[in-house]
Amino acid sequence: MLEKPSKQRAVLLGAAIIGAISGIPGLNLINCCCCAGIIVGGMMSVYFYLQDFRADSAPLETSDALVVGLLSGLLGAVAATVLTTMFSFVLGPLESELMGKFYEKMIDRLVDGGSLPADLADQLRDQMDKSLADAVTFGGIVLNLFLSIILYPVFGMLGGLIGYGIFRKKSTPAPQQ
Repeated sequence: MLEKPSKQRAVLLGAAIIGAISGIPGLNLINCCCCAGIIVGGMMSVYFYLQDFRADSAPLETSDALVVGLLSGLLGAVAATVLTTMFSFVLGPLESELMGKFYEKMIDRLVDGGSLPADLADQLRDQMDKSLADAVTFGGIVLNLFLSIILYPVFGMLGGLIGYGIFRKKSTPAPQQ
């Protein structure tokens, strides 16, 4: 029976990519675009997994890509939570102030463009302020981890499937005679 390589290296590298993209302030805004950073991490984990295949290895299957993406997303969620927490404690009020200004500008643009009523904008500002304050509490960190453990594996699997479609070696049909 043909053996497949270990998934460990690919999962750890994919999780590192997900954790870095999701945990570093500023870079984590990539995830505002349909969790693109998590999807990229899942894709790259499949790419790294394929690098470990040899000519005599069993072929990559969809289930392999799903498992590698899922595990990368799961470990990436933990890594991102740890990085986010570290940056929150190191940067403290500076990060909250920068994010607050970013959200304030975004809300102002929505109000000026007529997309958001002014009374709703005030409620949104209050909620953003509360969210930024709660993010550095123990409960906020646990909630972030809980939600990440649910969402990151899903988008990691999606990235794994996309990576499977992009990176796998297509089998060419035998020539007909």
